Amino acid sequence: MINVIHVSPVSVSFELENDSPFYAPEAFDVFVNGQFYKKEDRNVFTVFDLQPYTVYEIKAGNETVRVRTLKVSRIVNVLDHGIENDGSVLVNEKIQKLLDESDHDLIVFPEGKYYCAPLNIRSNTFIYLKKGAEIIGSNNRWDYPIIPAYTEDGKAVNASWEGEPNDSFMSLISSFDSHDIMLVGEGTINGNADKADWWFDHRTRRGAWRPNNFFVNRCKNVSLVGLNIINSPCWNLHPFYSDKLDFINLTLRSVPTSPNTDGFDPESCKDMKLLGTQIFVGDDCIAIKSGKKIMADRFYRPTENLDIRNCFMGDGHGAVVFGSESSCGIKNVTVSKCIFKNTDRGLRIKTKRGRGNKAIIENVSFDNILMDGVLAGFVINMYYYLDHDGYDDYADSKEPREVTEMTPHVGEFFFKNIKCLNTRGCAGYFYGLPESPIDKITLKDIEVTFDHDFKEFVKPAMIYQCEKVNNGGFYFYNVREKEAENVFIEGEELHF
Repeated sequence: MINVIHVSPVSVSFELENDSPFYAPEAFDVFVNGQFYKKEDRNVFTVFDLQPYTVYEIKAGNETVRVRTLKVSRIVNVLDHGIENDGSVLVNEKIQKLLDESDHDLIVFPEGKYYCAPLNIRSNTFIYLKKGAEIIGSNNRWDYPIIPAYTEDGKAVNASWEGEPNDSFMSLISSFDSHDIMLVGEGTINGNADKADWWFDHRTRRGAWRPNNFFVNRCKNVSLVGLNIINSPCWNLHPFYSDKLDFINLTLRSVPTSPNTDGFDPESCKDMKLLGTQIFVGDDCIAIKSGKKIMADRFYRPTENLDIRNCFMGDGHGAVVFGSESSCGIKNVTVSKCIFKNTDRGLRIKTKRGRGNKAIIENVSFDNILMDGVLAGFVINMYYYLDHDGYDDYADSKEPREVTEMTPHVGEFFFKNIKCLNTRGCAGYFYGLPESPIDKITLKDIEVTFDHDFKEFVKPAMIYQCEKVNNGGFYFYNVREKEAENVFIEGEELHF
């Protein structure tokens, strides 16, 4: 079965229904109107270079789908407006003029290098980065305007840094208070941070905090499809206080040693899909957030309804991470048919005392996941300490503390049909607070094997005085209820 999951003026994206994570059971041919388009081997794929408002017959394997692309007002080729594409001069002012004038326009970037300071996209805009087109961020930080932390009336947050309102440099691609935006294509958004000084002394605030490659704030109906997004100064994708967001068939890459270059960091957003995306970054692949306590007290908005499916996460600190900035809560998250390859952790929950009693993480499920070469498959840590608000006796104490408005809560987690192959540290490490235990961990149809060539003993969680483990099973501390069915751990039994 093949399903249409996204349509733009120039593209159609599809998803195969099967039980195979990320990759199709076997490669198949794709035809457009009877003409061979490409051979494909992934469950999520996109056909590009279509014409607006045109009906196409697309065949994938043995199935055929008829679909009409979206209508636009006009097609605008940026090269027809005196915009250089050799990367020699800044062209953002000319591009921004086209964006400001757009009203349901399709703005096309042909192959070439477009050297830019930040761009601001407004409502009802379609952008098409054709194959070989590359938007390259300026390597001069002072080409990036500083966005103040708050709106002029102080009633909303304009910019944030690690879960708190903070002045920040404007991201390479941004949108504020907008709707109905699409960026699609086989081109590249290149933050160019490897050619700048963003990663140097990255914990020092110089003028403002570092920008992201892509940032939307108070937006609705936003789609990114097919793009390569690389070399971000900080997080690659940071949707903030926004709704109805689709991220499909993307490739996110950062230098493995680059600091805080998470792949996808939705913060206080609702109704999102991340499908068919590959992430290889210098920090967490996906980090789901909802701000620190100041956000819960003044602008309460949880992150909710996120579907992560058919994605490939590699080499990051964590594959799918919650927090640690989660004071508004995170709920209704499903992760399915994904591959985690050589990440430090698979699932990773990070929270701590002080995040507050609205910091509730609940209704989370993982199904049909393949992990290979992870240090720890599942980690829930309510003693996370690696943050700029750091360690203190209150947060770190293993003795029960009074339950107050500062106490976070972690609910029920359901893990089903998961293979953890060549595990290095341990299968799972769950550490709740004694005064606020994790509600329930359910494990069903789980297989764990170990990499016996890996001899190092490692800390599975960022907890002070955390034990070191090697080729271990599941560890439970302060968990109210544990349930297991058909759990196989190479060389040992599951002990509660």
